[in-house]
Amino acid sequence: MSILWDIFIRFIDLPISVEGVTVPNDDGTFDIYINQNLCPARQEQVKNHELNHILKNHFYNEQPVIYNEKDADFFAG
Repeated sequence: MSILWDIFIRFIDLPISVEGVTVPNDDGTFDIYINQNLCPARQEQVKNHELNHILKNHFYNEQPVIYNEKDADFFAG
């Protein structure tokens, strides 16, 4: 089974304390915003973290945010 999403990744100026954020949209798409002030290596890590939130269905489960944040740091392949 294959699952496809429309995911839009944008690099924007965010406060230094915010590395990235993902927004699920009503139409089933996702917007990932990554802090453009991070170094490229960290931007890649943040992108993978945010993608894991989508892959692991974190926006639609009932787990505490702290659990989902820790879980997004590990890729389940």
